[in-house]
Amino acid sequence: MEKSILIISSHYYPETGAGAKRATSFAEFLASKGWKVTVITLLPNYPYNRVYDGYRIKTPYVSVEKGVKVIRLKPLLVPKDNFVLRIFAELVFSFKAFLQSLKVKKADILLVTTPYMLLGPTVFLLSKIKRTPYVWDVRDLTWLYPRYVGKRTFGLEILFEWIMKIVARRTDVILAPVQGIVDYFKPINIRTYLIPNGVSAELLEKSRSIFYEYRIEKKPLVMYAGLFGYMHGLSTLIEAVKKLPQYEFSLIGDGPERKQLIKQSEGLNNIEFLPYVNHDKLLEYYRKATVCVSLVRAGEFSKIAEPSKVWEYMAVGRPVVYCGEGPLAKYLEENGLAVVCPPGDPEALASAIKKVVDSPEQAREMARRAREFVEKERVREKILEDFERELQDLLLERGRVISG
Repeated sequence: MEKSILIISSHYYPETGAGAKRATSFAEFLASKGWKVTVITLLPNYPYNRVYDGYRIKTPYVSVEKGVKVIRLKPLLVPKDNFVLRIFAELVFSFKAFLQSLKVKKADILLVTTPYMLLGPTVFLLSKIKRTPYVWDVRDLTWLYPRYVGKRTFGLEILFEWIMKIVARRTDVILAPVQGIVDYFKPINIRTYLIPNGVSAELLEKSRSIFYEYRIEKKPLVMYAGLFGYMHGLSTLIEAVKKLPQYEFSLIGDGPERKQLIKQSEGLNNIEFLPYVNHDKLLEYYRKATVCVSLVRAGEFSKIAEPSKVWEYMAVGRPVVYCGEGPLAKYLEENGLAVVCPPGDPEALASAIKKVVDSPEQAREMARRAREFVEKERVREKILEDFERELQDLLLERGRVISG
Protein backbone atom coordinates (compact mmCIF):
# COMPACT_ATOMS: atom_id res chain seq x y z
CA MET A 1 0.00 0.00 0.00
CA GLU A 2 1.31 3.45 -0.92
CA LYS A 3 2.34 5.62 2.02
CA SER A 4 1.82 9.36 1.84
CA ILE A 5 3.01 12.30 3.88
CA LEU A 6 2.39 16.04 3.88
CA ILE A 7 5.38 18.08 5.07
CA ILE A 8 4.97 21.74 5.97
CA SER A 9 8.12 23.82 6.31
CA SER A 10 8.89 27.52 6.00
CA HIS A 11 12.26 26.64 4.42
CA TYR A 12 13.09 24.32 1.53
CA TYR A 13 15.52 23.91 -1.37
CA PRO A 14 17.00 25.98 -3.06
CA GLU A 15 17.57 27.65 0.30
CA THR A 16 20.75 26.30 1.89
CA GLY A 17 20.26 26.92 5.60
CA ALA A 18 20.04 24.12 8.13
CA GLY A 19 16.23 24.21 8.16
CA ALA A 20 15.97 23.95 4.39
CA LYS A 21 18.49 21.12 4.26
CA ARG A 22 16.62 19.19 6.94
CA ALA A 23 13.18 19.57 5.36
CA THR A 24 14.51 18.82 1.87
CA SER A 25 16.39 15.73 3.03
CA PHE A 26 13.26 14.42 4.80
CA ALA A 27 11.14 14.87 1.67
CA GLU A 28 13.59 13.55 -0.90
CA PHE A 29 14.59 10.55 1.20
CA LEU A 30 10.99 9.47 1.71
CA ALA A 31 10.24 9.97 -1.99
CA SER A 32 13.21 7.74 -2.83
CA LYS A 33 11.71 5.08 -0.54
CA GLY A 34 8.41 5.06 -2.41
CA TRP A 35 6.41 7.49 -0.29
CA LYS A 36 4.05 9.96 -1.93
CA VAL A 37 5.42 13.24 -0.60
CA THR A 38 3.84 16.69 -0.74
CA VAL A 39 5.61 19.75 0.66
CA ILE A 40 4.01 23.11 1.42
CA THR A 41 6.59 25.87 1.78
CA LEU A 42 7.37 29.47 0.94
CA LEU A 43 8.99 30.91 -2.15
CA PRO A 44 12.72 30.81 -1.33
CA ASN A 45 13.77 33.99 0.45
CA TYR A 46 16.12 33.08 3.30
CA PRO A 47 18.45 34.57 4.52
CA TYR A 48 18.32 37.56 2.17
CA ASN A 49 14.74 38.47 3.14
CA ARG A 50 13.81 38.76 -0.52
CA VAL A 51 12.41 36.24 -2.97
CA TYR A 52 15.10 34.58 -5.05
CA ASP A 53 15.51 35.50 -8.71
CA GLY A 54 13.44 33.18 -10.89
CA TYR A 55 10.80 32.66 -8.18
CA ARG A 56 8.92 35.94 -8.41
CA ILE A 57 5.89 34.14 -9.73
CA LYS A 58 2.22 33.70 -9.08
CA THR A 59 1.40 31.55 -6.06
CA PRO A 60 0.57 28.91 -5.11
CA TYR A 61 3.27 27.60 -7.43
CA VAL A 62 3.31 23.81 -7.85
CA SER A 63 6.24 21.79 -9.16
CA VAL A 64 7.64 18.28 -8.91
CA GLU A 65 11.24 18.21 -7.67
CA LYS A 66 13.08 14.88 -7.30
CA GLY A 67 9.80 13.03 -6.93
CA VAL A 68 8.38 15.51 -4.40
CA LYS A 69 5.32 17.64 -5.10
CA VAL A 70 6.26 21.11 -3.87
CA ILE A 71 3.63 23.81 -3.31
CA ARG A 72 5.15 27.24 -2.77
CA LEU A 73 3.34 30.19 -1.19
CA LYS A 74 4.17 33.89 -1.19
CA PRO A 75 6.05 35.02 1.95
CA LEU A 76 5.31 38.13 3.96
CA LEU A 77 8.74 39.72 4.25
CA VAL A 78 9.27 41.82 7.38
CA PRO A 79 12.32 43.22 9.22
CA LYS A 80 14.08 40.40 11.05
CA ASP A 81 14.64 42.50 14.15
CA ASN A 82 10.95 43.28 14.68
CA PHE A 83 9.53 40.60 16.97
CA VAL A 84 5.87 41.56 16.52
CA LEU A 85 6.05 41.68 12.72
CA ARG A 86 7.92 38.37 12.63
CA ILE A 87 5.16 36.73 14.66
CA PHE A 88 2.59 38.23 12.29
CA ALA A 89 4.51 36.88 9.24
CA GLU A 90 4.58 33.42 10.85
CA LEU A 91 0.86 33.67 11.49
CA VAL A 92 0.17 34.59 7.84
CA PHE A 93 2.16 31.63 6.52
CA SER A 94 0.59 29.28 9.06
CA PHE A 95 -2.89 30.39 7.96
CA LYS A 96 -2.04 30.06 4.26
CA ALA A 97 -0.47 26.64 4.81
CA PHE A 98 -3.53 25.53 6.79
CA LEU A 99 -5.88 26.46 3.95
CA GLN A 100 -3.62 24.89 1.34
CA SER A 101 -3.35 21.69 3.39
CA LEU A 102 -7.11 21.29 3.41
CA LYS A 103 -6.90 20.87 -0.38
CA VAL A 104 -4.44 17.95 -0.13
CA LYS A 105 -6.67 14.92 -0.61
CA LYS A 106 -4.61 12.23 1.09
CA ALA A 107 -1.85 12.13 3.66
CA ASP A 108 -1.19 9.28 6.07
CA ILE A 109 1.01 11.56 8.20
CA LEU A 110 1.24 15.30 8.72
CA LEU A 111 4.76 16.50 9.52
CA VAL A 112 5.72 20.06 10.33
CA THR A 113 9.32 21.13 10.70
CA THR A 114 9.80 24.48 12.40
CA PRO A 115 11.47 27.12 13.46
CA TYR A 116 8.19 28.92 12.63
CA MET A 117 6.73 28.15 16.06
CA LEU A 118 3.12 28.94 15.10
CA LEU A 119 3.20 26.11 12.56
CA GLY A 120 3.25 23.63 15.44
CA PRO A 121 -0.19 24.51 16.87
CA THR A 122 -1.62 25.19 13.39
CA VAL A 123 -0.79 21.79 11.94
CA PHE A 124 -1.82 20.13 15.21
CA LEU A 125 -5.30 21.60 14.66
CA LEU A 126 -5.18 20.41 11.06
CA SER A 127 -4.32 16.89 12.19
CA LYS A 128 -7.42 16.82 14.40
CA ILE A 129 -9.63 18.00 11.53
CA LYS A 130 -8.16 15.43 9.14
CA ARG A 131 -7.83 12.74 11.85
CA THR A 132 -4.27 12.16 10.73
CA PRO A 133 -1.20 11.29 12.84
CA TYR A 134 0.90 14.35 13.60
CA VAL A 135 4.71 14.54 13.77
CA TRP A 136 6.30 17.75 14.99
CA ASP A 137 9.97 18.25 14.13
CA VAL A 138 11.17 21.00 16.46
CA ARG A 139 14.43 22.50 15.27
CA ASP A 140 14.52 25.43 17.68
CA LEU A 141 12.81 26.47 20.89
CA THR A 142 12.15 29.87 19.35
CA TRP A 143 9.55 30.84 21.94
CA LEU A 144 12.36 30.88 24.51
CA TYR A 145 14.67 33.15 22.50
CA PRO A 146 13.30 36.46 23.87
CA ARG A 147 13.95 35.16 27.39
CA TYR A 148 17.47 34.06 26.46
CA VAL A 149 18.40 37.48 25.04
CA GLY A 150 16.59 39.54 27.65
CA LYS A 151 14.02 41.14 25.34
CA ARG A 152 10.70 42.37 26.74
CA THR A 153 7.69 40.60 25.27
CA PHE A 154 5.10 41.68 27.85
CA GLY A 155 4.44 38.08 28.86
CA LEU A 156 4.01 36.74 25.33
CA GLU A 157 6.82 34.21 25.76
CA ILE A 158 4.96 32.70 28.74
CA LEU A 159 1.79 32.40 26.66
CA PHE A 160 3.67 30.86 23.73
CA GLU A 161 5.47 28.34 25.94
CA TRP A 162 2.16 27.31 27.52
CA ILE A 163 0.63 26.77 24.07
CA MET A 164 3.64 24.83 22.79
CA LYS A 165 3.64 22.50 25.79
CA ILE A 166 -0.08 21.80 25.38
CA VAL A 167 0.49 20.93 21.71
CA ALA A 168 3.57 18.85 22.54
CA ARG A 169 1.66 16.81 25.11
CA ARG A 170 -0.92 15.81 22.47
CA THR A 171 1.44 15.33 19.51
CA ASP A 172 1.87 11.75 18.28
CA VAL A 173 5.65 12.00 17.78
CA ILE A 174 8.13 14.81 18.44
CA LEU A 175 11.48 14.88 16.64
CA ALA A 176 14.44 17.10 17.48
CA PRO A 177 17.94 17.56 16.03
CA VAL A 178 19.70 18.16 19.36
CA GLN A 179 19.64 16.49 22.76
CA GLY A 180 18.79 19.73 24.56
CA ILE A 181 15.43 19.96 22.78
CA VAL A 182 14.76 16.27 23.44
CA ASP A 183 15.41 16.86 27.14
CA TYR A 184 13.01 19.83 27.11
CA PHE A 185 10.14 17.79 25.63
CA LYS A 186 10.74 14.31 27.08
CA PRO A 187 8.99 15.01 30.41
CA ILE A 188 5.99 16.29 28.43
CA ASN A 189 5.86 13.63 25.72
CA ILE A 190 7.71 10.34 26.10
CA ARG A 191 7.60 9.85 22.32
CA THR A 192 10.28 12.45 21.69
CA TYR A 193 13.17 11.20 19.58
CA LEU A 194 16.58 12.51 18.53
CA ILE A 195 17.04 12.73 14.76
CA PRO A 196 20.31 14.68 14.53
CA ASN A 197 21.47 16.77 11.62
CA GLY A 198 24.26 15.35 9.53
CA VAL A 199 26.07 15.53 6.22
CA SER A 200 25.43 13.67 3.02
CA ALA A 201 27.50 10.73 1.85
CA GLU A 202 28.04 12.77 -1.33
CA LEU A 203 29.72 15.56 0.66
CA LEU A 204 32.01 13.07 2.39
CA GLU A 205 33.09 11.68 -0.95
CA LYS A 206 33.55 15.10 -2.56
CA SER A 207 35.64 16.34 0.37
CA ARG A 208 37.94 13.33 0.57
CA SER A 209 40.73 15.06 -1.36
CA ILE A 210 40.31 18.23 0.74
CA PHE A 211 40.84 16.19 3.89
CA TYR A 212 44.12 14.73 2.60
CA GLU A 213 45.43 18.07 1.32
CA TYR A 214 45.40 19.86 4.67
CA ARG A 215 48.35 22.15 5.28
CA ILE A 216 49.03 25.32 7.22
CA GLU A 217 50.14 28.26 5.09
CA LYS A 218 52.46 31.06 6.18
CA LYS A 219 49.40 33.26 6.65
CA PRO A 220 46.70 30.94 8.09
CA LEU A 221 43.09 31.33 6.94
CA VAL A 222 40.34 31.17 9.56
CA MET A 223 36.88 30.54 8.12
CA TYR A 224 33.27 30.86 9.23
CA ALA A 225 30.44 29.76 6.93
CA GLY A 226 26.77 30.08 7.79
CA LEU A 227 24.15 32.44 9.12
CA PHE A 228 25.09 35.87 10.42
CA GLY A 229 22.43 35.69 13.13
CA TYR A 230 22.07 37.13 16.61
CA MET A 231 22.30 33.74 18.33
CA HIS A 232 25.65 32.98 16.67
CA GLY A 233 27.46 35.73 18.54
CA LEU A 234 29.76 36.60 15.65
CA SER A 235 30.74 39.91 17.26
CA THR A 236 33.03 37.77 19.43
CA LEU A 237 34.81 36.56 16.30
CA ILE A 238 35.31 40.13 15.04
CA GLU A 239 36.95 41.04 18.34
CA ALA A 240 39.18 37.97 18.04
CA VAL A 241 40.21 39.08 14.53
CA LYS A 242 41.63 42.26 16.07
CA LYS A 243 43.90 40.13 18.27
CA LEU A 244 45.26 38.05 15.37
CA PRO A 245 46.49 40.52 12.71
CA GLN A 246 48.85 37.89 11.28
CA TYR A 247 45.92 35.65 10.23
CA GLU A 248 43.38 36.00 7.43
CA PHE A 249 39.64 35.62 8.13
CA SER A 250 36.84 34.77 5.71
CA LEU A 251 33.20 35.02 6.78
CA ILE A 252 30.89 33.44 4.21
CA GLY A 253 27.14 33.84 4.42
CA ASP A 254 24.42 36.35 5.15
CA GLY A 255 21.82 37.23 7.73
CA PRO A 256 20.39 40.01 9.89
CA GLU A 257 23.70 40.77 11.65
CA ARG A 258 25.77 41.22 8.47
CA LYS A 259 25.69 45.04 8.29
CA GLN A 260 26.48 45.38 11.98
CA LEU A 261 29.41 42.96 11.72
CA ILE A 262 30.85 44.78 8.70
CA LYS A 263 30.62 48.06 10.61
CA GLN A 264 32.30 46.46 13.65
CA SER A 265 35.19 45.29 11.46
CA GLU A 266 35.92 48.71 9.91
CA GLY A 267 39.63 49.39 9.83
CA LEU A 268 40.60 45.70 9.81
CA ASN A 269 42.52 44.64 6.69
CA ASN A 270 42.68 40.91 7.47
CA ILE A 271 38.98 40.06 7.17
CA GLU A 272 36.65 39.60 4.19
CA PHE A 273 32.90 39.10 4.02
CA LEU A 274 31.66 36.87 1.22
CA PRO A 275 28.05 36.09 0.20
CA TYR A 276 26.48 32.65 0.26
CA VAL A 277 28.01 30.45 -2.43
CA ASN A 278 26.93 27.14 -3.94
CA HIS A 279 28.25 24.00 -2.32
CA ASP A 280 30.94 23.23 -4.90
CA LYS A 281 32.36 26.73 -4.49
CA LEU A 282 32.19 26.40 -0.70
CA LEU A 283 34.28 23.23 -0.90
CA GLU A 284 37.02 25.23 -2.61
CA TYR A 285 37.00 27.68 0.30
CA TYR A 286 37.24 24.77 2.73
CA ARG A 287 40.26 23.56 0.79
CA LYS A 288 42.08 26.81 1.64
CA ALA A 289 40.98 26.97 5.29
CA THR A 290 43.38 26.34 8.15
CA VAL A 291 40.77 26.50 10.91
CA CYS A 292 36.96 26.57 10.82
CA VAL A 293 35.09 28.26 13.65
CA SER A 294 31.57 27.88 14.99
CA LEU A 295 30.09 30.13 17.64
CA VAL A 296 26.98 30.56 19.74
CA ARG A 297 26.08 33.58 21.85
CA ALA A 298 26.79 33.33 25.56
CA GLY A 299 23.79 32.52 27.74
CA GLU A 300 21.23 29.79 28.28
CA PHE A 301 20.81 29.25 24.54
CA SER A 302 24.41 28.09 24.15
CA LYS A 303 23.74 25.18 26.52
CA ILE A 304 21.29 23.50 24.13
CA ALA A 305 22.66 24.71 20.78
CA GLU A 306 24.35 22.33 18.35
CA PRO A 307 25.19 24.27 15.17
CA SER A 308 24.86 21.87 12.25
CA LYS A 309 27.78 23.56 10.50
CA VAL A 310 30.12 21.85 12.98
CA TRP A 311 29.46 18.48 11.33
CA GLU A 312 30.22 19.90 7.89
CA TYR A 313 33.50 21.39 9.07
CA MET A 314 34.44 18.03 10.54
CA ALA A 315 33.35 16.15 7.41
CA VAL A 316 35.71 18.12 5.18
CA GLY A 317 38.57 17.39 7.54
CA ARG A 318 39.26 20.84 8.88
CA PRO A 319 40.22 21.50 12.52
CA VAL A 320 37.33 23.07 14.39
CA VAL A 321 37.26 25.70 17.10
CA TYR A 322 33.90 25.67 18.86
CA CYS A 323 32.99 28.72 20.91
CA GLY A 324 30.17 27.47 23.11
CA GLU A 325 29.17 25.47 26.17
CA GLY A 326 26.78 22.70 27.12
CA PRO A 327 26.64 19.03 26.04
CA LEU A 328 28.07 19.56 22.55
CA ALA A 329 31.06 21.52 23.81
CA LYS A 330 31.72 18.90 26.48
CA TYR A 331 31.48 16.02 24.00
CA LEU A 332 33.76 17.67 21.42
CA GLU A 333 36.38 18.47 24.04
CA GLU A 334 36.32 15.12 25.85
CA ASN A 335 36.69 13.19 22.58
CA GLY A 336 39.34 15.44 21.08
CA LEU A 337 37.15 16.45 18.13
CA ALA A 338 37.57 20.22 18.45
CA VAL A 339 39.26 22.92 20.47
CA VAL A 340 36.58 24.41 22.72
CA CYS A 341 36.44 27.83 24.33
CA PRO A 342 33.72 29.65 26.31
CA PRO A 343 31.23 31.78 24.36
CA GLY A 344 31.47 35.56 24.39
CA ASP A 345 35.22 35.60 25.17
CA PRO A 346 37.31 37.05 22.28
CA GLU A 347 40.60 36.46 24.11
CA ALA A 348 39.79 32.77 24.62
CA LEU A 349 38.67 32.42 21.01
CA ALA A 350 41.87 34.01 19.70
CA SER A 351 43.93 31.70 21.93
CA ALA A 352 42.01 28.64 20.71
CA ILE A 353 42.60 29.54 17.06
CA LYS A 354 46.29 30.15 17.74
CA LYS A 355 46.52 26.80 19.52
CA VAL A 356 45.38 25.00 16.38
CA VAL A 357 47.71 26.94 14.08
CA ASP A 358 50.73 26.47 16.34
CA SER A 359 50.24 22.69 16.59
CA PRO A 360 49.86 21.42 12.98
CA GLU A 361 50.36 17.73 13.76
CA GLN A 362 47.83 17.77 16.58
CA ALA A 363 45.46 19.72 14.32
CA ARG A 364 45.69 17.06 11.60
CA GLU A 365 45.07 14.29 14.12
CA MET A 366 42.08 16.13 15.57
CA ALA A 367 40.65 16.63 12.08
CA ARG A 368 41.13 12.94 11.29
CA ARG A 369 39.24 11.85 14.42
CA ALA A 370 36.50 14.35 13.70
CA ARG A 371 35.99 13.13 10.14
CA GLU A 372 35.89 9.52 11.34
CA PHE A 373 33.23 10.49 13.88
CA VAL A 374 31.07 12.04 11.16
CA GLU A 375 31.49 8.96 8.95
CA LYS A 376 30.22 6.76 11.78
CA GLU A 377 27.61 8.93 13.48
CA ARG A 378 26.49 11.83 11.26
CA VAL A 379 25.88 10.50 7.75
CA ARG A 380 22.49 11.86 6.76
CA GLU A 381 21.33 8.78 4.86
CA LYS A 382 21.89 6.57 7.91
CA ILE A 383 20.10 9.04 10.16
CA LEU A 384 17.12 9.17 7.82
CA GLU A 385 16.70 5.41 8.05
CA ASP A 386 15.88 5.97 11.74
CA PHE A 387 13.58 8.82 10.77
CA GLU A 388 11.58 6.62 8.39
CA ARG A 389 11.44 3.85 10.97
CA GLU A 390 9.68 6.20 13.42
CA LEU A 391 7.13 7.08 10.75
CA GLN A 392 6.57 3.42 9.88
CA ASP A 393 6.00 2.56 13.53
CA LEU A 394 3.47 5.36 13.84
CA LEU A 395 1.55 4.17 10.78
CA LEU A 396 1.48 0.58 11.99
CA GLU A 397 0.34 1.70 15.41
CA ARG A 398 -2.49 3.71 13.91
CA GLY A 399 -3.38 0.91 11.47
CA ARG A 400 -2.94 3.12 8.42
CA VAL A 401 -0.60 0.78 6.55
CA ILE A 402 -1.27 -2.91 6.12
CA SER A 403 1.97 -3.79 4.41
CA GLY A 404 4.90 -2.30 2.48
